[in-house]
Amino acid sequence: MAKKATKKSRSGASSMWVTVGAAVVLALALIIAQNWWNDRQAAQSIRAASYWAQFPTEGTRIGPADAVVHVEEYFDFQCPHCQTASDLVVKRLLDEYVAEGKVAFTYRFYPILGPESVLAAQAAYCAMEMGAFWPYQDLLFAKKGMGNRGTFSRNNLISYARQIGLDGDAFAQCLDSTRAAQYVQRQYDQAVRLGLLGVPTFFVNGRQVNLMTWEDLFRVIDQELQAAGR
Repeated sequence: MAKKATKKSRSGASSMWVTVGAAVVLALALIIAQNWWNDRQAAQSIRAASYWAQFPTEGTRIGPADAVVHVEEYFDFQCPHCQTASDLVVKRLLDEYVAEGKVAFTYRFYPILGPESVLAAQAAYCAMEMGAFWPYQDLLFAKKGMGNRGTFSRNNLISYARQIGLDGDAFAQCLDSTRAAQYVQRQYDQAVRLGLLGVPTFFVNGRQVNLMTWEDLFRVIDQELQAAGR
């Protein structure tokens, strides 16, 4: 009887380890699948370099410097509404207004959602310094990082820079520099002086637009264009 009990005990322990092992393998498979899906979605979302090449750009501004309408957005890369605005507002704005030379659009950093928001803004500054702000911001938004969970960690941000063809070592040096931190801090301070309570916040020709729906922004833009005879 003792031998049977021991055999049963060993069999139970073996079954337990098989179950634990299977659970670990499943968890790893799910993590790998999720990472693959996120990367696939990001790759599908990122616009080709030729798309960005069609626009005149300077820093975080895209569109002609002398456009009669200038739209600005104060934003945070970890803000889900900013991520939605990137898809539903900014891309439409570029295709329907900026591409026709009617409107210029500028992103303003307002990282208020934690340390990864600040780091992502600093990384975007470095991409700007290296002439690649627009494809880089496209990639960051496609990642849809939230909650300071590592999407915008230092290592990931450097890896993302390499993905769009930037020199990783030069990018890392910039990311660790005081100039990146100071640039983002100045934009943050400007948003505070304006009394902004959250993100995204849009301005059209220097006037803050209170949005109930995304269409409200386009109505204001159309009104400004009409007033300018465009």
